[in-house]
Amino acid sequence: MRRSEGCRASCAKSSGEPISECQNQKARVNPNQSARISRIAPREFLTFFVTDEEEAEEREISDAALKFDKDDPFVFRDRRVRGQISFYAQDQFSPVSNLTVQAGLRYDHTSLLVCDQQFSPLISGVYYFPKTKTSLRASSNRLFQPPQVNNLLLSSSDLARSLSPFAGANGGGADVHPEKISAYEAGFAQDFGGWVRLDAAYWGRNFRNVNDPNVFFNTTVIFPNSVAKGFSRGIDVRMDMPEHKGWSGWLSYTKMRILYTGPINGGLFLTEEFIEIDPGTKFIPDQDQRKMGGFGVTYQHHQSGLLVSFTGRHESGMPLEVEEERLEELQSAPGAELVDIERGRVKPRTIFNFSTGVTVFKIERIVCAARLDVLNIADRPFAYNFGNRFEGTHFGHGRRWSGGLKIEFR
Repeated sequence: MRRSEGCRASCAKSSGEPISECQNQKARVNPNQSARISRIAPREFLTFFVTDEEEAEEREISDAALKFDKDDPFVFRDRRVRGQISFYAQDQFSPVSNLTVQAGLRYDHTSLLVCDQQFSPLISGVYYFPKTKTSLRASSNRLFQPPQVNNLLLSSSDLARSLSPFAGANGGGADVHPEKISAYEAGFAQDFGGWVRLDAAYWGRNFRNVNDPNVFFNTTVIFPNSVAKGFSRGIDVRMDMPEHKGWSGWLSYTKMRILYTGPINGGLFLTEEFIEIDPGTKFIPDQDQRKMGGFGVTYQHHQSGLLVSFTGRHESGMPLEVEEERLEELQSAPGAELVDIERGRVKPRTIFNFSTGVTVFKIERIVCAARLDVLNIADRPFAYNFGNRFEGTHFGHGRRWSGGLKIEFR
């Protein structure tokens, strides 16, 4: 999911990323201000019809979509001209010694395709204890994200709504509104003698109109749709070892939960075999990766330019997000060995990667360096999700080799 970039605290920390220590600033910093006006003129055309009715029925194409044939194809054509405007002001100051505060306000207004607006306040603070090298931080923020433009006209059209299993009695199928997020976080960072740095945070996000595009039959074509509301909660812990005699490393762990509530609006759905998502229906989306962990070890020899890195990542597996009557059907589907049916999730996966690079030559202002990367060293098969009616099945890559030569002119 994309998030708004404006009005963001530099002392706050996003999920899964390390944060550098925020030092106390006694001097007042000049306010940061910005404004942006956009003119958006999408133009869309899409036509399709069913060429093989038997195969379409096997793919569980809906009756509403099956009626389109060569003589009477589905045709959509539309264009609009709309505008968006946003501005924000942000400032950083230190009201007392060792305390850094950032405060800001952002305003967004969009008419794509529905008119909506929001004032988004930001407040964050970091208190630093010089003697123990400890930082305590907290932040609260609101974000406003208009829906993506690609295929938005079709996704919000009456034609798409007539094909959607979420329209009508289910209360869905309405226009896609901008996503609104309320975010908060509290955490700390602790330095241990310059050898190890520990960072931990508890964070939460509350969503309205969650933008979550559906994929068109396992292709790269996507159609915007939104879920009425949802929330995510999580804990991030990360330990970093700064470079010492060429060696450095990191270790991270995340535990999180995501829950959405229907109905679903927008999108282009040509099948009817979906989980019934009525207004108020709670469901677990396939972004719900409950546990994630990773590590990395790097050695760098600065004189020769040699760099060697070994990393690994473990993920507990995404939910299947299918109805119980389809579980037996999925057991015979390609890649079923990657699924834990009883657990209702994709099987956990652990992937290791290796990278190395070296400076080939360095003369005056020219530097030439070579690099080699090996992803998924063990060549273990895995799936990101499985049998998802919105996105299909996404299988992970096998062992992947890549190399490159970089010439830099300084």
